[in-house]
Amino acid sequence: MGQVIYSLDLIGTFVFAVSGALAAARQKMDIMGFLLVAMAAAVGGGTVRDLVLDSGTVFWAADANYFYSIALAAVFTFFWAHKVSSRFKYLVWADAFGLALFALIGTQKAMAMGLQPIICVVMGAFTATLGGILRDILCGEVPLVLRREIYVLAAVAGSLTYWGVTNFGWPGEPALLAGFLAALAVRGPAIIFGWSLPVYGRED
Repeated sequence: MGQVIYSLDLIGTFVFAVSGALAAARQKMDIMGFLLVAMAAAVGGGTVRDLVLDSGTVFWAADANYFYSIALAAVFTFFWAHKVSSRFKYLVWADAFGLALFALIGTQKAMAMGLQPIICVVMGAFTATLGGILRDILCGEVPLVLRREIYVLAAVAGSLTYWGVTNFGWPGEPALLAGFLAALAVRGPAIIFGWSLPVYGRED
């Protein structure tokens, strides 16, 4: 992983951890609860990805910087959650950037193993969204991705775009940028305009 992507990955980990810690704050958990939920949100998706792909040591277990980033986010939010919550709209956008980045990292890892296209896209979506599912389950909430939010679709769009342009011969950086922008092009308008997917409405 290039140094720039690695640095952005740590920042994305921090942002996702803050989202987990804010969920813990809503449930009035103690500091260990903050750490647990923050960790689930930040690395849950990547952990499942590495276990499914059987790619060796789980990424955060091989690099303690991920844990330090999560711990910092948990402690920071524990003491300043009220200030972070007041800037929630900025966090939502930071989360969107993290979603796009994590989707590409998951896709990239699966592609490097020579897996089939659909599996590469699924691994990208797993990496970007499963952490949020674990966060919401731990906090006793209906997972965000199962509600009307356009979230998983954005991860799929980014992963599919990255896979597609890479197979058309685009080099690494432009391909990553294309996938990143594709994910944001789906998630961004959903945030701005409140767009959502249609839900099942039939009365049985």
